[in-house]
Amino acid sequence: MHSRHTLHPPPHSPTSLSHRLTRTPEITLREYQPADGEAILAAFNRIFAEVQEGFSPRSLAEWRWRFVDNPAGGRASLALDEQGRVLAQYAGLGVRLLLEGEEVLISQSVDSFCDPAVRGGLARAGLFVQAGRPYAERHGFDGEGEDRLMYGLPVPAAWRVGRDQLQYSMLSPLWRLEGSAVTFEGLETESDLCVEAGDKVPDGVDALFDTAAAGQSARMIKDRRHLAWRYDARPEGDYLWLHARRKQELVGWMVLAPGTVEGRQALWIMDSLVGHGDDGARRALMAAAGQQARGRGLDTLASIATDACRDWDALQQLGLRVVHSGYSFAGRSYMPRRPVAWWADHLSLDLGDTDLL
Repeated sequence: MHSRHTLHPPPHSPTSLSHRLTRTPEITLREYQPADGEAILAAFNRIFAEVQEGFSPRSLAEWRWRFVDNPAGGRASLALDEQGRVLAQYAGLGVRLLLEGEEVLISQSVDSFCDPAVRGGLARAGLFVQAGRPYAERHGFDGEGEDRLMYGLPVPAAWRVGRDQLQYSMLSPLWRLEGSAVTFEGLETESDLCVEAGDKVPDGVDALFDTAAAGQSARMIKDRRHLAWRYDARPEGDYLWLHARRKQELVGWMVLAPGTVEGRQALWIMDSLVGHGDDGARRALMAAAGQQARGRGLDTLASIATDACRDWDALQQLGLRVVHSGYSFAGRSYMPRRPVAWWADHLSLDLGDTDLL
């Protein structure tokens, strides 16, 4: 069993930075507050509409889900002008991780931006770096309540700035695993397994996670608290649950989402979990996923993962093929005993651990 204690910043952590104001004649740098939501959202929607083709404006409800309602917390460093307009943001979503049996925090860097009208865009990056450095100083720390690892899927411009100015390192490529829905729909399954579709996290997920995570060095925590937030509570989410049971006992689950990633339309496997060595449960879930894809008129079942994925071989044996994606898993470790190479070898990243869908 893993501990589920509440995480509090320790006295020796750099918490005092959270309210420090850094001023230039025109710019104020500070930590975000929940009341900043509308100002952040106005800047986010305006800037991304200018630089991202097909961008859909984000709602305040979606922003609050990400940064306020997240069980592991949201964090952001802002650069504001004298009128209080947000000019740049460096932000992340907290992630609860089971590390050698202890619950700790890491974070996924998301939604960072710099107003092109102010600094010439992300490539010139002065204001972006000014926001990013205090963020890293405040939240990156090898201690209780702080982020032991910061990770993300940076676009090329952000990667160059992060590598040169913020000590990013490349952990591993992300791979796309995909296969024909017809192939999976036709898989034979065990007669004592029943898979049902649902619209919310099923009972029994905590016990299943405790069993599956036993003995692993690092695993993102997929308990009811996380899953209910990530999938059930998301205002703009469109997710389908599959529950696999054997004699009424939950032995596996899967979360699916229809959508387009990298121009590839598919039914995407966001997250899944089965007990150790339970190939029957995995097979039954994949068969049900194939049926769901076909029922929605989708020909492809797909996911995105690192090669540290614990189901890497099993999924290929069932029929998924591995192809390059355009994404890379990058980050910075704040644990001297855990360099980025260690994280790349031990931390499995699933599609649901990103904000792609």
